[in-house]
Amino acid sequence: MEDEEITTDEQQKNSKEERVARLQPYQFKKGQSGNPIGRPRGKTLKEYAQDMLAKMNDEERQEYLEGLDKKVIWEMSEGKPKQDIAVEGEIDMLVKIDE
Repeated sequence: MEDEEITTDEQQKNSKEERVARLQPYQFKKGQSGNPIGRPRGKTLKEYAQDMLAKMNDEERQEYLEGLDKKVIWEMSEGKPKQDIAVEGEIDMLVKIDE
């Protein structure tokens, strides 16, 4: 009976080898794309929104902007503001000097 007992390490090793063998057919080959067909043709949501806004007249644009938060309008026109992060505390640095 002692010869038939398998240790936990051996079980884990066998289990890992089994998983690797089972998953091998599904792994990408070197140089193979993960999305060989690529993005589907057609407009992206961003392109659709740009076209929709471009086709609006001034009244429609004004009505659209009234429904948005002022912060969103600002970000649309100027971009998002830079966000600086303040770091508090001490930073110890070691500098290696080659002689």
